Amino acid sequence: MERVPLHIELPAPVAAACGRLREAGFQAYVVGGSVRDSLLGRPPHDWDLATDARPEEVLALFPGARPTGIVFGTVTVPLDGDEPPHQVEVTTFRADLEYRDAHRPARVAFTRDLATDLARRDFTVNALAYDPVEGRLLDLWQGRQDLAQGLVRAVGEPKARLHEDPLRSLRAIRLVAQFGFRIEPGTREAIRALAHRLTLLSAERVRDEVLRILAGPHAGQALWEASDLHVLDTVFPELAPARTFPQGKPNAPTLLDHLIQTVAACPPDPVLRLAALLHDVAKPQTARRLDDGRVVFYGHDVLGAEIASQISQRLRLDRRRQEVVASLVRWHMVSGPDVGKKAVRRWLTQAPRLEGEASGEMWVRRLIALRRADHIASGHGPDNPFADHLEQQLAEVLAEASAFTVRDLALDGHQVMAILKIGPGPAVGRALAYLLDRVLEDPSLNTPEQLTELLLQNPPTDQPS
Repeated sequence: MERVPLHIELPAPVAAACGRLREAGFQAYVVGGSVRDSLLGRPPHDWDLATDARPEEVLALFPGARPTGIVFGTVTVPLDGDEPPHQVEVTTFRADLEYRDAHRPARVAFTRDLATDLARRDFTVNALAYDPVEGRLLDLWQGRQDLAQGLVRAVGEPKARLHEDPLRSLRAIRLVAQFGFRIEPGTREAIRALAHRLTLLSAERVRDEVLRILAGPHAGQALWEASDLHVLDTVFPELAPARTFPQGKPNAPTLLDHLIQTVAACPPDPVLRLAALLHDVAKPQTARRLDDGRVVFYGHDVLGAEIASQISQRLRLDRRRQEVVASLVRWHMVSGPDVGKKAVRRWLTQAPRLEGEASGEMWVRRLIALRRADHIASGHGPDNPFADHLEQQLAEVLAEASAFTVRDLALDGHQVMAILKIGPGPAVGRALAYLLDRVLEDPSLNTPEQLTELLLQNPPTDQPS
């Protein structure tokens, strides 16, 4: 085992946890992605420790620790102090003995041997261990060399390692998306040969990896790898026709070329990029050749939204993300000078939004970004007159003191009833909806006097229920 002198700056709470294990007579190493990211000069998102202490010994050593995966040797330890992280996972060295459910081993055997533990890990760049006390990197599988070369290589025999857990194939592609790595030939062939086993995974596990891939700075490169290795077709069978469907756009001979280029041209928002990947998914089904020889795709936006919704449901996206993805696909063709402030105001009020988004503003911005990316992937430059127009309309609407919901109107339901001399009922709702529609068109109308005049001129009781 190669032991290379190295210094990694650990957060004080993590170093203290390692020190406590060592003082108690146990081994303690920082392992996995935190070592990899540190060697790449990237701040780790979390820190994982490996030790020869058994789970019950870790629990006894750290008051407040809780068994979060004790069957597999994992204990979550709270860390002292204000400096993050505030907890760390400590896992006992182990060997995985059987995989029966394409997810986790059916049995594990705890061991005192770090080499045995490292040998069970997925890729060499994740099979690194750092001894913070001696200041040495332990590298059994030449992970540091692969890291320097930007290679994703399975630990041990690739087919055996990927067969244990098919999700490792998606993780390999995620490393491509995150770091721009290449997958070494033996691991590539194993991914291609075992791509069909991705269907054994739960939708939630696939969803989480897909979103991480789409969030990566090298998502386009990763999607090409996924396509070449038959992973993309397995996860998104609806995209299979796109591989050979002619697109006829500059630098995009097939529809799949165009879709992946659109993803790559989008900001790293996984929900936006999922919509970009699916925005033309219905083109093969809607293609029609006109008498003049032109090929048109009437209705591909509407049918595409339905397909995107089905895919989002299959991936178990939450309802908000399902709605955002489907609606972006539905409206990705909107264009023209007629899309003015009234449309933007309606979107701000009615467009779907993700958790924490107070209005539809982010939806409009995602739509603008999708239109720009689609334009670029169609062989044009970054300048897009419609996207510029829509961005200007959005800026002007946001600068207005405008009403976006009936709650923002200068009249409420009680005042409407008094003006019209009517009681509670559907007519009140119709009146408020009518007033909001007029105010969305012209915000200057949102005064009690003008709204009163509008009501008296167009009483809602004359409207059909």
